[in-house]
Amino acid sequence: MIDYSKIDTTITIGRFAFHQPVTATTDFIICILCFIYFLQLHKFPTSFSIYKQNWKLFYLFLSMASLTGGCNHGFFTDRFSGGGQAFWLTMQVCNVVSVYCAQRAALARVLAESKHKKMWQWAYVVQLLLSVVAVFVFHNFLVVIVNTAVGLIPIMIQHFNYPKRSNGDALIAWGIVILFITALINGFKLAINEYFTHQDIAHVFIIISLSVMLSGVKKNLNTVENVR
Repeated sequence: MIDYSKIDTTITIGRFAFHQPVTATTDFIICILCFIYFLQLHKFPTSFSIYKQNWKLFYLFLSMASLTGGCNHGFFTDRFSGGGQAFWLTMQVCNVVSVYCAQRAALARVLAESKHKKMWQWAYVVQLLLSVVAVFVFHNFLVVIVNTAVGLIPIMIQHFNYPKRSNGDALIAWGIVILFITALINGFKLAINEYFTHQDIAHVFIIISLSVMLSGVKKNLNTVENVR
């Protein structure tokens, strides 16, 4: 199977070179969308809550992760050293923090009345610290993949199993299911051609996933009495 992501698709205009143009562009699209979603939640007509605050931060940190990821893909020939590495590592840390924000949001709703809430709270803090350290120790995107799986799979299950589950909770859970389709796409390197690689297809599914999850968060915010 051809790994189209290894084929050079750099666009050069004069002295300006734009590497991996579709991957970088879809990263920037995710960045813009996540920032718009952040602003929508910020302005959402509901009382302030820890739940709302953490979902806002989830989208804000994902916006920063996509911005730095897009810069890493688009503007550096060597993505894993020097300036490229700085953007690459920042992208990974922002991804890790975004997962922690989603976990904090779960504590405010689906785990709010759980007798194991304190245990989950400490587990989330430990996971955050270990993952941030692992980013700088291993310099491997696998850290982000593992952290996302360990962080979001329990949240998905908690939302599906929440006794007071609403349509909003179901949408958040299904959004996470869609997100994990990207793991299959990346694992099998499913691609159309060198200009639309597995990374680009995965970005499309990420956009769908984040939009579905936002719809769920908004539905839940309309039910203020169920949100802390």
